[in-house]
Amino acid sequence: MRCSSAKDFSTPNWANIIPVLWFLLSFFCSRGFAADAADQLEFSTQECKLKEPIYGSSFDFNGLRSDLAHVIESPSNGNDKFDFNICGNLTKPCNGESNVAACLIKDGKEYILGRQHELHYKHGKMYFKYNGGAKCENGTKENPNYRLHVILSCDYTVDAQPIHITPYSNDACSFYITYETPLACLSIPDAQQSNSCSVRDTKSNGIFDLMPLSDNNYRTSNRQNAVFLINVCKPVLYGENSMCPPGSSICLYDPKESDIKKRFTNFGNSQSRPVVENGQLLLRHESPTPCAHNSSVNYTSVIYFSCEKDIRNAHPEFSGLGADSCTYLFNFVTPLACNDLKPCTAFTSTNEFLDLSALSTKPAHTLNKDGRNYTVAVCSNAGDPCQENGGACYKQNSTTISLGNSNSQLRFNQSGSLYLLYENGAECPTPTGNKRWSTKIEFVCANNATKDNASAGNTGTEAPKIIEDSNCQLLIQYQTPLACREPIRCQATIYVDHTSNGLGSSGDELIDLTPLISASDNYEARVELPASMEHLVPKTTKFFLNVCRPLVPKYQLGCAGGSAACMAKVAANGAPEEERSMGFPLVSLSRRNRTSAELLYVKGDPCPTDNKTELSTRILFNCNMRAGRGQPVLRSIEDCAYDFEWETNVFCPPHECTINAETCDLVHDELGQHFNFKSAPFTKDGKIEVVYNATKMSVNICGEHRKAMTDYSQALVNIFFRHESPNCGKEGTMNVQIRLICSNQTETSSTISSDQQCNLLYVQRTPSICQFLSLGEPQHDPTNGGSGSSGTSTSTSTTTSTTTVKPAGILAAILSVTFVVTCLGMFAFSPARRQRVRRFFRRSNSAVRYSRVSQVQSNEEANLLLEPNGEFTESDDDMLL
Repeated sequence: MRCSSAKDFSTPNWANIIPVLWFLLSFFCSRGFAADAADQLEFSTQECKLKEPIYGSSFDFNGLRSDLAHVIESPSNGNDKFDFNICGNLTKPCNGESNVAACLIKDGKEYILGRQHELHYKHGKMYFKYNGGAKCENGTKENPNYRLHVILSCDYTVDAQPIHITPYSNDACSFYITYETPLACLSIPDAQQSNSCSVRDTKSNGIFDLMPLSDNNYRTSNRQNAVFLINVCKPVLYGENSMCPPGSSICLYDPKESDIKKRFTNFGNSQSRPVVENGQLLLRHESPTPCAHNSSVNYTSVIYFSCEKDIRNAHPEFSGLGADSCTYLFNFVTPLACNDLKPCTAFTSTNEFLDLSALSTKPAHTLNKDGRNYTVAVCSNAGDPCQENGGACYKQNSTTISLGNSNSQLRFNQSGSLYLLYENGAECPTPTGNKRWSTKIEFVCANNATKDNASAGNTGTEAPKIIEDSNCQLLIQYQTPLACREPIRCQATIYVDHTSNGLGSSGDELIDLTPLISASDNYEARVELPASMEHLVPKTTKFFLNVCRPLVPKYQLGCAGGSAACMAKVAANGAPEEERSMGFPLVSLSRRNRTSAELLYVKGDPCPTDNKTELSTRILFNCNMRAGRGQPVLRSIEDCAYDFEWETNVFCPPHECTINAETCDLVHDELGQHFNFKSAPFTKDGKIEVVYNATKMSVNICGEHRKAMTDYSQALVNIFFRHESPNCGKEGTMNVQIRLICSNQTETSSTISSDQQCNLLYVQRTPSICQFLSLGEPQHDPTNGGSGSSGTSTSTSTTTSTTTVKPAGILAAILSVTFVVTCLGMFAFSPARRQRVRRFFRRSNSAVRYSRVSQVQSNEEANLLLEPNGEFTESDDDMLL
């Protein structure tokens, strides 16, 4: 049976095809020219310094050379030790050879990782690649030798531990070390140099200290296909696709701009002097860049900070434009903006709560240095012999010298360390004039202590000690378990390319599991082992875990203090017995790709089946938007290593939802979830009510031009729009951000900041939004694996037919072939272009490319194209670099 005549298919309509063909060919060739700009951003040198191509700034890494060696160990790999040098060789031989730049000591044997290195620059990422390593037993045909890469990461502070090893498998041949250093940063202009970023609130007399927020860059969309890169108190940390102009704290990254010198625009220089205006904490950033809408003025950016104590993954959101279209407004909800904290407590940037108030009830300490007796108290008055409000003093003859008035405002220095500062002491003469004495108490985590030691009453390790008393300041170091923080980092960055053309909004994104950290409870795992392993776990055995921290000491769990995972036989009365530690949190979170990350707990108790092996725990976290917070599930046991899987949505990327203007429905298209604002318990027919200048104002959530984004890390939905408000601002409009937070309570708060433009931040806590975010009972999709993403498979068929080509078709074909040959000839003479051609034809229909660390087979680098079948489509040699 014939489906159609040959004539239907044999004679193409060239009048329609030619324009399409030329368009595709023009687009394809233009991609080559556009991508040439990217070629300027990739080069290497044999020297130890380079000049970056956008601003002409120089980076010199000769200062990282060590007289001996840089040394780092990997606790998750039997304490493998890496000795390496930068801009020079090791001073001792490796495996009997000299002139070696990097050496691995593993199981008592030495392996050469590299005899020399070269410095690479790739879109802002800088790294040393060590070449000439020894042959690796597990090497591949393409990479048969050991290799080391040292990635140079910008950090304006000098941390005590600036070197970090990326976790790797025991049979790995390639290794990646990150070195955090100011030498990888653009210089800070002198006018912007500052070691503090705080302001005193005259109303509450509290101090707002924003310096902890400078540890990371933040990314927020302008909702027009570009991204704002933001740092607080410091310039944006220079890095891969984070090449903001020198000194800028806020810049707009336009991935579609082909001119690399215009791709990053300064929207505000760094500012370390926050202010409180009308009770609102804010940072105002002035830019040297003329505004596109009015070249007579420059861009200005304002970040409004609002208090939220329970938030973990705090980050700013773009609220909207000011009335002049040259001012950009941002909201940043963070615990660091709270001024009603308990005395002698503080929140870190990741919302970790540090409580040193127990030290304020202790008697004042008497310390001696150079024959002088000092009296010092913590967060309280020191009492006799100090003056009434004195926090520290010393007695000279019969006179008491005040070393500062007491207060209970804990602060953080540049490196994130906690300290207390007493100021306005007695006058102190100096060669340059009189100053006043002050006392600085730095708090240090006591040796061999954890956060839980203090709760158990283990305070015997507390030991305040005078470090110096010069320059009119008494410096004290106070060791206490109360200053201990979570032992490992529960965040990891990963390079993500959101488009398929290599010039998209790529950059480092944050995988953050801190919302899963629990300071009040542990997680109990489900057991779902294959039938062949069920006999390994008795029915009475339970497994308890926490995330990135030790277990909470409750339920009479008897595992070794500091354990993050514990197995216990549970008696008939529910009491745990025969507990065994399954590992300690010694290795920071590592990422596999944007939707998968891994935690390792190591050095647990001896294995019951092999006393020479220690129990260990591996937790594989997978993003699944349907899973809610999720629960750990024991999947397998092999060689005394317990493997858990944990599906959760807390680190899933934000998802853009839609708002139906007619029905006022919020729609999550991927999950099929709907939420109607007109019937919501916190609105009146879709409207909310706020008070501005003692007048009630109605704001309609329903309408056109609404943007809605899920934020699973904070268990909320953000809604952005502009509202007509005749009595607000110069133009009578208001930028609105509504935060709908899943909560078991119903609470409402709002803040309206009014300068030239009104800015409303409306916070609604409600249980009604929880189901929309899958935060009721976790919902598992049996057809969707653990990724939370769905794929489609398509089949194609090929039809063979005889084609008759008319003269017009011949002419079109000749012209088209000529153009194709010209384009391909242009690409043939450029290896980079040839590689882009190959990538173009290999691409899937996915719009997301991820870089990841593979820890299943090898620890090689890999570019992972997330195709519908979830398979890797590129080799494991391009992961991080």
